[in-house]
Amino acid sequence: MKKRHVISAAAVLLACSCASSLSYMNDSARAVNEFTFVGENGLAAILTEPEWNPQRGLLIVPNTVIPKDPQVTNISEADLDELVALRLEFIYTDTCPEVRKRGMVLEKQDMEYVSEVFQIDYNSDSEGDWVRFDGEDGTEPVQHFYYSHILKRNLPARGDTTIPLFTRLTVDPSVDNEQFSHIQKIGGFDIRISGHVLQHMQGEVQFGLDSGKSAYESGLFTFDLDGSNDAENAKEEKKDIRGLTTENVR
Repeated sequence: MKKRHVISAAAVLLACSCASSLSYMNDSARAVNEFTFVGENGLAAILTEPEWNPQRGLLIVPNTVIPKDPQVTNISEADLDELVALRLEFIYTDTCPEVRKRGMVLEKQDMEYVSEVFQIDYNSDSEGDWVRFDGEDGTEPVQHFYYSHILKRNLPARGDTTIPLFTRLTVDPSVDNEQFSHIQKIGGFDIRISGHVLQHMQGEVQFGLDSGKSAYESGLFTFDLDGSNDAENAKEEKKDIRGLTTENVR
């Protein structure tokens, strides 16, 4: 039977405000902190960011480098290898002046402001361990990626961990206070990460479970518009829900 597991986490809050020639990024790092099992128990993964340190994001000036490295580790209870896909969303924070927008995906114009200030070194743009879904690019507020390698479980040892989706955010050296002020006006932004984990089945090309590429091309990595994936269905089926350990997210 095909097994699928949904992982979800709201990553660091990036709330920028300008003061003189400086801009500050205040971190209140919220996390959903749930694993939702869909299907049989046993398939599990953990999302971590080992290099993330909220203190590094407090003072933001041009050319500042902020380490941030979302990655997924296979921690299945059984000896199950996995295929992984992630969704990255840039959303309005809980301090957005327009209350109705809080928690919603950034509008196109606001995402353009964020892209002007922050550069992200997506692995998909260079190394190719992660592959961005067709038709998407790094300036969009919602992006999807599948991992091109299989995450081995390696029992009884620790399971494989993906290469980070990205490793840092860099403040463009040419930005000025006016560009920072646009982000200040919307109350900053959140980066929210959610994903799917599928059981890898060697040779099952027909069913799309032989590789991340075949799973993507078969449409197995699906995401609901609101980011909930199959969470509600899992609740209805009374499946197991466990805490997601995000080692670097408060």
